[in-house]
Amino acid sequence: MSDQGLIRVGFIGAGGICRSRHLPGLAKIAGAEVVAVCNRSRTSGEAVARDFGIPEVMDDWRKLIARDDLDAIFIGTWPYMHREMSVAALEAGKHVFCQARMAMDVAEANAMCAAAKAHPKLVNMICPPPHRMPFEPFVRKTLADGVLGQVTLVELYHSGGGNLDCNSVTWREQAKYSGLQVLAMGICAETLNAWVGRYETLMAQTATPIAQKRDADGATVDIDIPQVATITGTLESGALIVEHHAGTIADKTTPRNQITIYGLEGTLRHDFFSGEVLLAKAGEELKPANVPAELRRDWMVEADFIDAVRAANAGKAWKVSPDFDEGLDYMRKVEAVHRSAAEGRAIRPADL
Repeated sequence: MSDQGLIRVGFIGAGGICRSRHLPGLAKIAGAEVVAVCNRSRTSGEAVARDFGIPEVMDDWRKLIARDDLDAIFIGTWPYMHREMSVAALEAGKHVFCQARMAMDVAEANAMCAAAKAHPKLVNMICPPPHRMPFEPFVRKTLADGVLGQVTLVELYHSGGGNLDCNSVTWREQAKYSGLQVLAMGICAETLNAWVGRYETLMAQTATPIAQKRDADGATVDIDIPQVATITGTLESGALIVEHHAGTIADKTTPRNQITIYGLEGTLRHDFFSGEVLLAKAGEELKPANVPAELRRDWMVEADFIDAVRAANAGKAWKVSPDFDEGLDYMRKVEAVHRSAAEGRAIRPADL
């Protein structure tokens, strides 16, 4: 472990979001140093190292985790490796930052939580969705202050045309890489948990209208991840909730990515595409909300993690969001959706 505030980081799987957010974010933090990267191929690892000035490229992620000169491991792989790598890193005494989505299923999420509990002095964090920024402080204060009155209904849409190309197959469409994840349901679940609370019960239906595609080599691939999902249920607060997820929207007008929270005394809508937050009191029309600067919080994910690592290394209390426990909450919802769709009955996520 390093000392005097210097935090040395190793990367496993430095793909899209690592290039666009995590590596640039870490570069802005004084005393945070990325010293090694391990990608799926040596070539891609060397490209990342070249682009971001990383001194070492490694071929074996296990050897990277075993290094005694690293404080923290960033895991940017697809979900199928998250459990194995996270547990290995914690057992090696490393703080862990794991890319969303958390894991393949609840069993893997439970294993990650168990490892975190066995190493309480080590930070465990999952990358939060950009949905929660920058307006989460405003949304949560609005709800806590009772501005909307009793919340009666939550409505969420996350729809687009991302699954329409029959000649393109991504890891998000293959259960062997993505597990039980469906579209953006997991990261939306995390946002819902943070803002309006967890499901008490849910019912789900799913469909895969494009059952086969061709990959880059022209081979036929069976698609085993739903491309359309509807979820209805009751939150622990008693409010009803409806979710619509689809990757098969063919027109350019319909796609939506927004949450609307209805209360007896008002309505709040956050459009994640436009970034607008709209608010209306009873009898009023929705209009842009006046969000004070102190109730905005932009992307600070890397700084939050490094601050927590420094606190933990100094024996101080630390808190990040989401941690593995919060991830387990949304993984229970993810698994509940699959079970409900398969069994045709309501499921209590808390029972999973």
